[in-house]
Amino acid sequence: MKTFWTGKTGWHDRQLPDGTVIWTAPNGHTHTTQPGSALLFPTLCTPTAPIPKITKAPIPNSGLNMPKRSRSRAKDRAYRIEVERRLNDAFVAERNKPPPF
Repeated sequence: MKTFWTGKTGWHDRQLPDGTVIWTAPNGHTHTTQPGSALLFPTLCTPTAPIPKITKAPIPNSGLNMPKRSRSRAKDRAYRIEVERRLNDAFVAERNKPPPF
């Protein structure tokens, strides 16, 4: 539910610098989770620097984009087949040389 029920009336989370996450349910109840490494590696849970304040709102859709293809899948497949055939042609030509006697 936390994955799909978000927004103004859904679940909210807040992460503290030490890795603790505080979940707030739609009904107002809070659930606190501690990082799993806190018991085994307590020194790793200490913050190393203060969290910077975000001064402006993030730009929507400014994340990573999928790369554009330089050629279609069919053209790419034909290109790869042609490269392999050229390699095979060189190998076959070497094997078809007459013996040196």
